[in-house]
Amino acid sequence: MEPFAQHPDPDPSDPRPTTPPPPGDADPHAVKSFASWAELRANPWACAVLAVLATGLLGCGLMWLSVGLYESYSWVVFCLSPGISSCLAVMLNHWARPTASRRLWSVAGAVVGVMAVAVSLLLLLASGGEGVICVLMALPFAIVIALLGAMLGEVLVSAAGPTRPLPMLMIVLLYPAAQEYEVRHPEPAAPRRVTTQLTVNAPPAAVWAALLQPVDYPAATGWFRAGVVYPTRTAFALDTATGRPTLVCNYSQGRARLPVVDWQPGRSLTFAVPAPDMPAPMRELSPYPQIHAPHLHGYFQVDSGTFRLRPLPGGRTLLEARTVYRHAIGPRAYWELWSDYLLDAMHTRVLATLKAKAENAHD
Repeated sequence: MEPFAQHPDPDPSDPRPTTPPPPGDADPHAVKSFASWAELRANPWACAVLAVLATGLLGCGLMWLSVGLYESYSWVVFCLSPGISSCLAVMLNHWARPTASRRLWSVAGAVVGVMAVAVSLLLLLASGGEGVICVLMALPFAIVIALLGAMLGEVLVSAAGPTRPLPMLMIVLLYPAAQEYEVRHPEPAAPRRVTTQLTVNAPPAAVWAALLQPVDYPAATGWFRAGVVYPTRTAFALDTATGRPTLVCNYSQGRARLPVVDWQPGRSLTFAVPAPDMPAPMRELSPYPQIHAPHLHGYFQVDSGTFRLRPLPGGRTLLEARTVYRHAIGPRAYWELWSDYLLDAMHTRVLATLKAKAENAHD
């Protein structure tokens, strides 16, 4: 008989393929990848990221619809946009994981909703639709709306079930209809007054003299340093055309000639702020050299400014600064908080400078 043939050991340098090892011998350290949609839905982190990114992109698109196409800054963009993003994020997260537990309020749902709104704002900033200052100002309100939207999403999931896309579609279609209605029925801009007072240890005559002299104001800090407009120098001049005094104000954003409409020597003066002379309320911080957010032009208007002096016992003076303004940005109750705060801070800078000037001259 012929002997059995001997099979040599395989040559490691042989390029021919070898038989793959059985499945049980696979490398345990190989990177795991999602092989199917079912496997993706089984991972809570993947579902949450998917929901946040998808609704964050949708939210940015809704914001662009309002500020880019309609040039509207009111209830729809500040309430409906973050509310819809947050609500749909929770619903999409449950749709991807229909077996997950559903409660009226959950930490996971709140986090998903808030993160969806945060992604919307970051995308709006990255796409040049807004600047850093306005995004930071809108953020506290957006977070509150995001939490309410997340709760609404949980309610809708509990009522309609997680696998029905019809409520999602109806919510999205609600936005352009609401935006069209808001543009056709704008809320009238009512005037609002901000008053700041400061006691000066000098008589009214000394304060009035300091007020009429050229005044240079200190370097900006806080929000003003970030880009909110503020006065850098004021001086009174005579308007040759009308023969009336004019307040020449150098702002951080330019110069304005403000006609004096009421003049009571030693007591008060009021100047008007014509719309063409009104500088932009802020210079937006952005990764781009310039952005042209519509709300920087015509949405915030100062009507007038007033300085008033009242004598106090002991040769002192109560110095008062008053600004009357109006804006077309909503919700009014929220944005008036920011406007009042910034105007009061501006008044304080101006009055503190006049106080120091008058007291130094009086001493």
